[in-house]
Amino acid sequence: MIVKVIRRLAGEISLRLLEPLVLALANLLTISYPLPLSSLKGKLLKTIGIRLSSPVFIDKGFKCLYPRNILIAENCSFGHHNKIWAFNKVVIGPYVQTALGVTIVSGGHRTDNFAPLEEDQEVIIEGGNWIGANVTILGGAKIGRGAIIAAGAVVTGTIPPFTIAGGVPARVIKERAASELTISPFGLYQTQSF
Repeated sequence: MIVKVIRRLAGEISLRLLEPLVLALANLLTISYPLPLSSLKGKLLKTIGIRLSSPVFIDKGFKCLYPRNILIAENCSFGHHNKIWAFNKVVIGPYVQTALGVTIVSGGHRTDNFAPLEEDQEVIIEGGNWIGANVTILGGAKIGRGAIIAAGAVVTGTIPPFTIAGGVPARVIKERAASELTISPFGLYQTQSF
């Protein structure tokens, strides 16, 4: 019983004190890629459990909950004030770019008694995506490779690869062709290469 209480208390201290402190320090150290020390923020974020490949750029104002549930692949670039509430797994593939104010919440609640949903609440963003300003991505969402999400959309389900989606809830507006080369803050890349 005492061991259980101590473990829970340690978890609360980490969640309420340690992780916000590391996030605040990491946000002070936001340095644009490829300038010297640009990888320092990523190294700090790894200390709180985010699985982060290199290179990755995360702009100022980044916040997260339950960082051990977050996996971010290489060559991703996140805009100002992005938030990831990772109550369940969040997997972000390579070459994902976001604008400002993107919120990812990998969880939800039942509508009858408001209990947290236990199943199918992971968020998967396959890679090569553009996520517009102030998009919200909710538990159970899967965004296919190369899909674009329009600003202000709320993604609640599956968005097929190489489509453009928008609205509340997000719906496919049209399909899009993959270009041979795509521009990223880390240089050009071939869309079909990952």
